[in-house]
Amino acid sequence: MAPPKRNAASSPSKSVVTKKTAKRGNKDPNAPKRGKSAYFIWLAENRARLTKPGMGVTDVAKAAGVEWGQIGDKTKWEKLAAEDKKRYEREMAAYKNQ
Repeated sequence: MAPPKRNAASSPSKSVVTKKTAKRGNKDPNAPKRGKSAYFIWLAENRARLTKPGMGVTDVAKAAGVEWGQIGDKTKWEKLAAEDKKRYEREMAAYKNQ
C-alpha cells in the first residue's frame, strides 16, 4: 500500500502564510514581557519537585495541573502575579512613551 499523498500546505518544510498569521503584526523584540500568572509563578517554584526521571513535558504539566487544582490557598501566588502585572503595566507605559 502506498503512503498517503501530502499537499504542499501540510509539508513541514514549507512555511505557509494563512489569513490568521497575515493579520497579526510583527512582534517587537524590545517590548516588555507580559506578567506571569499565579499558576506559572507556582510552577516555576515547584517544577524541580514535580519532575521525575523519564517524564516528558506534558507529563510534568499534567501532574502540576492536578496539584495546582488541589491547592486551597493560592493568595501567595496571586499576590505575586498582581505585582508582576503592575510591573508589566509600568514598563509598557514607559515603552509606549518612548
